[in-house]
Amino acid sequence: MSKLTTAGQGTTAKGITLIYAQILPVMAIVSLFPAIPKLFAAFGANPNAGFLIPAIVTAPSLCAALFSSVAGIIADRYGRRRSFIFGMALYVLAGLVPLFVNDLGLIIASRAVLGMAEAFAITISSALIGDYFGEQRHRWTAWVGISISVAGTGLIAAGGALADISWRGPFAIYLLAIPGLIMALLFIDEPKASGGSPAAARPQLPYPWKEAFLIGGVTLVTSALYYVEPLNIARVLDAKGAGSSTQIGLIQSATSIAYIGGAILYRRVHHWSIGQLLGLTGVLIGVGQLVIGLGPTWQVVSLGAVIQQVGGGFVIPALMAWGQAILPLEQRGRGMGIWATAFFSGTFACGGLVAVTTSLTGGLIPAMTALGILTLVFAFLARLIPAGNRSTSTVNA
Repeated sequence: MSKLTTAGQGTTAKGITLIYAQILPVMAIVSLFPAIPKLFAAFGANPNAGFLIPAIVTAPSLCAALFSSVAGIIADRYGRRRSFIFGMALYVLAGLVPLFVNDLGLIIASRAVLGMAEAFAITISSALIGDYFGEQRHRWTAWVGISISVAGTGLIAAGGALADISWRGPFAIYLLAIPGLIMALLFIDEPKASGGSPAAARPQLPYPWKEAFLIGGVTLVTSALYYVEPLNIARVLDAKGAGSSTQIGLIQSATSIAYIGGAILYRRVHHWSIGQLLGLTGVLIGVGQLVIGLGPTWQVVSLGAVIQQVGGGFVIPALMAWGQAILPLEQRGRGMGIWATAFFSGTFACGGLVAVTTSLTGGLIPAMTALGILTLVFAFLARLIPAGNRSTSTVNA
């Protein structure tokens, strides 16, 4: 594998464009949360509405998990730039379909296509961060975590305001993807080796399956353990008497600010090994889960959520930078495709993990405690994770 030179002109513009792409999966999900009651009001007469309407929200993540590895293979074979632009354009088109159709089946189909577009956008943007920024990748992966948290809060608020207008309203948010497509056309170029040849044109190396599946396995477990709190904290707060849905939403938004603190803290300790980083992450998430499970009041539960979110701020930047570091340029697309598949799959696995633990422990709150202990075990074992063969590759932009 040849050594590559550092990114040059347009570095900041490239970074902002790639962070913009990382926000798209958040846009696909959280902006529709407030619209779910309106969607039931509009399509509730459908005999399968109980399954189909939630699928409007979940279909993109499922399809992103299924197609991320395919997107990575295509990007490595046919080029990062054209594959990335294809994904961004497809996202815009698929995202806006529900503004113009009334058929529930067509809406769900468009959401499935949106998930395919997400697979291209997030997989290739993850690979390009490693391609362009090399040893400076940690700065940009940290900004990914910060931006996702800030955008998620804003998109929920915007989705709620637009849902008050119509069930279609939140789908207008996908107009915000158009600037991302324009930036991709203007600023994203094909990463090149120091000899000047595009990455996709270079001879194929034996694929590092060991490193790729190590990344995928660790990411799947970490993602599943992290999402226990975001997907269930509202129910715990409700059980502890936190008040109305609006108040619970405000509490959850306030505690999620700590996620930004975790992402900022990651920038200070990014030089730690992946085992040390995930060990610290596991301790923070595990302790937070224990406080949530054992807290006698909603105020104490909220404190646990803050601790958990600090740990959560490490998850995406640490895992993404690790994967980028140990995969060579020529195969980084496929490797980050496996990473994205594992991360999205962890979201789905989390639901089953919580359901099984709830059944075994007799309730959601004791399940939160048990999963906190499980996360602390993971934190202990994380120090055994090998760092892998670090790549020092960057690109000549």
